[in-house]
Amino acid sequence: MTETIRSVLRPFLLLISLAFATPSALAAPHIVVDLDSGQVLSDQQAFDPWHPASLTKLMTAYTVFRAIADGSARADQPVRISRNAAKQPPSRMGYRVGTTMSLENALKLLLIKSANDVSVAIAESVSGSVQRFAQRMTSDARSLGMSGSQFVNPHGLHDRRQVTTARDMALLVQALHKDYPQYRDMFETPSVLAPRRTKNGKTIQRLYYSYNLLLERYRGADGFKTGFVCASGYNFIGSATRSGRRVAAVVLGRDSQTSRAVDAAKLLTEAFQQPLAAGQPINQLKPAGDVPTAPRNMRSVMCSQEARAARYEPGAGQAVIDSPWLLKREITRSPLQVSLLGQSTALAALARIPLPNFRPTVALQPIEPVVNEPVSEVAQTNGPRIPLPSFRPSS
Repeated sequence: MTETIRSVLRPFLLLISLAFATPSALAAPHIVVDLDSGQVLSDQQAFDPWHPASLTKLMTAYTVFRAIADGSARADQPVRISRNAAKQPPSRMGYRVGTTMSLENALKLLLIKSANDVSVAIAESVSGSVQRFAQRMTSDARSLGMSGSQFVNPHGLHDRRQVTTARDMALLVQALHKDYPQYRDMFETPSVLAPRRTKNGKTIQRLYYSYNLLLERYRGADGFKTGFVCASGYNFIGSATRSGRRVAAVVLGRDSQTSRAVDAAKLLTEAFQQPLAAGQPINQLKPAGDVPTAPRNMRSVMCSQEARAARYEPGAGQAVIDSPWLLKREITRSPLQVSLLGQSTALAALARIPLPNFRPTVALQPIEPVVNEPVSEVAQTNGPRIPLPSFRPSS
């Protein structure tokens, strides 16, 4: 189809697309951006504050990527499941306290499985605590121009203080696209194979699927992340590449897994129909009207008994979606693989301390008490003083 014919048909294509649009597509924030040029191709309520839910994990990943780049973290450094990490609610891996993995493998579970326990373990590994890591997240967000975002945790479990906007999320995925292409497989791979401990104590390999329903269902789909808590509704950032052009759609507050995927696919399709010069730079985008001072709380709409019963909630990887914007799922990629480093305990750490190479060739002299010294200390003949253990047997 030539550009002249396309321009003539575009109004009719738009009417057709609106006929198929879901109601949520017309009522909640979205933004569509060309990731290379930064041109905004479509937007609605893009500056409205919103709870990010697990879209937060994209900011977590960006902060880790930046830490690795500046040398304050290493991809192979151990990430340990602490007691604090292990008590996080689902979605989670459910690993025992003390389980360790490399930071690189933890990132795979963060982005594909969306594991909350691993999110906390990453934060503690990189910054020492969740609070310090969240402060670093917010600082990194400010450096990207994400003026409407604040982060207080690395996973997105609901906290009224944790907010973002559709525009800010577009800035974030543009930075991920441009600054860290080496991690792209973590965003575009729809599954991860990771160890899981069964109830009878055995360890098996289990396949976990991403909830990004565009992957393997939309031509050119290659990222990014989903999110849901009752307060936010169903959030989603989906991206695709066609003819060398990569476009991302941010949709917030949808009413189901499928509606957010369908809405994003529709917006991406419309964006690919626009010429390369379309849109305006994202750094010049302004609010179209008054911006609310606080995020809308979607709990009463999303999490009523009636709403839960009415939703189609497919298992990740098994969803069947009847939509003109999506294709039947076709498996195109092998899963990423995760391995664990094992259990990290104090005894295991002691066991790894190397024995000294020195071995005495003569018998040691008896240890004699030193006069006028406290009873907790003794002196070794011709050697340094060493403390006695504080433990005394009771019998």
